[in-house]
Formats: sequence, C-alpha cells, structure tokens
Amino acid sequence: MKLAVRSALVAAGLSFATGCGTWLDPSKSFIDPTEMGRYNNEPLLLPIMSNLDTGIEEPEDQFLNAADPTPGDLVASDADYVVGKNDLLSVTINDLVGPGVETTKTTRVSESGNISLPLVGQIKALGLTEAELEQAVAKAYKDAKLIENAQVSVTVNEARGRAFSILGAVGAPGQYAIVNSDFRVLDALVLARDVTAVGADYMYIIRKVESDLPANAKPTAKPASTRPGTDVFEPRSMGKSENTPAMLQTAGNERVTSVAGQPAANKFGGFDQPGPASDKRVIKVPLIPLRNGDLKYNVVIRPQDLIIVPQPVIGEYYMGGHIARVGVYSLTGRRITLKQAVVSAGMLDQVAIPQRTDIIRRIGPDKEVYARVNLAKIFDGDQPDLFLKPNDIVQVGTNFIAPFLAAVRGGFRISYGFGFLYDKNFNNSNNNNNN
Repeated sequence: MKLAVRSALVAAGLSFATGCGTWLDPSKSFIDPTEMGRYNNEPLLLPIMSNLDTGIEEPEDQFLNAADPTPGDLVASDADYVVGKNDLLSVTINDLVGPGVETTKTTRVSESGNISLPLVGQIKALGLTEAELEQAVAKAYKDAKLIENAQVSVTVNEARGRAFSILGAVGAPGQYAIVNSDFRVLDALVLARDVTAVGADYMYIIRKVESDLPANAKPTAKPASTRPGTDVFEPRSMGKSENTPAMLQTAGNERVTSVAGQPAANKFGGFDQPGPASDKRVIKVPLIPLRNGDLKYNVVIRPQDLIIVPQPVIGEYYMGGHIARVGVYSLTGRRITLKQAVVSAGMLDQVAIPQRTDIIRRIGPDKEVYARVNLAKIFDGDQPDLFLKPNDIVQVGTNFIAPFLAAVRGGFRISYGFGFLYDKNFNNSNNNNNN
C-alpha cells in the first residue's frame, strides 16, 4: 500500500513537472533540464555577440564603425611624390658660383613649407613634385637675374611625408618609410616584425580621406554591421525599449560628422581617435584571411596611415552558481565565448536550470549591469553565443523543482545488462529492516 502511494506521488510529481514544462522551457527533457546541445544534422550559421542587449551602453574596446576595405583601397597610386613638411632635400644648381661648377645645398623643408637657397632666399616647396620644384628654383634664379637658364636637380633624400606609423601588438612598432607606390599591409607587417598577439583577429588602418588616392579610386565604404542577427539578452528589469544599444551607439555617433558618407570611429581602448573625426576613416583588415592568402585584404598603405594592431584582452572571468567547477578562469589573450566557458567549467551540476543564467558585466570603474541569458537556447543554436569580457561573472541559478527532478533521476538507474534498478532508498522493506 505504501509503495502504491509513493508511486502515485512520483507520478503526480512527474505530471506536475510536465505541466510546468513550458515554464521550465526544457531543451531536451523535463526530467533533466541540464541536458543541453543541438543534435541536428543540418549546419547552422550564427553570429557571436560582444555586447549585452540591456539598453545600457557599454564602453567599446574597438573601433565601432570600422569598415571593410573598398576596391579603391587596393589600387596603388602612380602619382609622383609631393614634397611635404620636414622632408630633407638635395638641390643641385649648375653655374651658380662659376661656369661648369655644381653647387649642392642640402636643406630641410620648414614648417611653413619653404626651403632656403643661396642668393635667392626662401622658395616655396610644399606641395610640389621634384620636377615642379626644379622649375620653381630655376625660375627664382632667372627672376633674380643671376642665371638665365639654370640647370637644377632636386632629390628627396628623406621623405617624411611618405611614411606610415604602426603600433600595438607588433614586434617593432614605430614609423617607417613607404619605399614604393605599391607598398601594402603585408609589407608593413614585415617591417614591423609581424603581429605578436596570439589570437589577434583584426588590425585597423586610420586614414585621412584626403590621402593621395587615384582620382578613380575614392573610398566609398559604408559602416560595417556591429550587431548582426538577433541579440541574446532581454532587459532584466524593464520591457523591450526602442533605445536599443545599436540605436544608442548610432545616436552617440551623430555628433561626429563624416566626409562623403564615411563614418568616423568612436573610440579605441577608451581614448579618442587621433585627429578630427570628420577627415578620418577606419579600415578593418581581418588578419586570418590575410595570412591565408586572401589578397582582397592586402590594402595599399598610403602616406600618413596609422596602423593599429590591438593588444590581446587579458583578464579573468568568474563561473559561479550551479556549475560543476566554480572559480576564476583566465582569458589568456584569447576571446572566450559563453559556451566555451561553461564547457571548460565542467558543464552544469544536477540541480542547475540553464534558463536562469545571469551575466554580471562591469561597464565602468564603479558600475555593473545584470543580464539574463537563456543558456539552453544558446547551446541549442536558437540564439547566438557571446564573447566574455574581463571581470564578467557567469551565475547559473536553480528553482524549487530542480532538486525533486534530481531525486527522481537518482531513484532509477539502468544497468549494462539491460537491468532496471530501483534505488534501495525507496524500498520500504529495507527501511523497515534497518529500523
């Protein structure tokens, strides 16, 4: 009789759990809600998110509006070099001090764009090619009635204007000369001794819109999408708002004007980008395809380009709640997703409810935001995964039904010999004998 009553209670509990199945939203079985995974033969492509959809703007650690390279970025310029400020020039003049005598003056272009030559003084050099400057020098000596037809030769010894800078996670950051008109990103990485960051995904090129591009190769890039697909998170304490993070980011960038429709990046590592945002554009170059030989990313480097290879993100994240191995884990310079973090922590324990997972993220020196995520849907492929950031806390919760479901799962076991064992703790006769 007691056994029948207990069986009825177990059946009633199972019936109750079945009725609560929609509330529990179990991914595989209402008996074991900790079972997660997408077991489907069809492939599935999903984006991996970076920010929480909480309606609260997070500080960006990369260029928000960086765009992919355009066809114009792959076209090398065949125009002659234009003299710039601080360039070092050698000017050779025949017959200045005597017939058949060459006079060579080595001079640096001043900040005002002039050079100083014997007997004629200051001559404008900024913005002229070598050939144009030769004509300007010859005309200056002719106008001064010193040499009627001066033979002039101008050579740029040190082209400060034909240089680029590279910084960040490279072997030798610094400023380098562009040695030819077809100088590209891979050449720049060779000079800088390659990228040193393990797992680096992108490099960024900050470029002036007015750079020396060919006339038929003006950049027409459009902003890259920063939030493809559907966001994972729902606001924790408020309904769905029209002020989504994407809208907030767009609104925050409206104060930064652009030229020819070119968006300007907001921040890099919390610092404002160098130079006026209105005359800059940011090119995003993926490193892995570039290294694998995809030459559509081998962008031509223009004078005054600034190349930034972001330093690896180093920090810790924390796994807590109903996780098999709670504790602190290192990011080690690699981007870790939520699924990877759960797997590395030994998955969930027996009473975990994956739908009750919180991400606690620090969004400032003294602020943090809570966001609820459905871990079961992420493992099932119904929602995109997301990258964790330093100081993130992943907290997996439970509910009052989970311990009863765990007890039911522990009460029955199937042996290897096709035997079905009933746990002795539920055997009334054994309990009476023990008493």
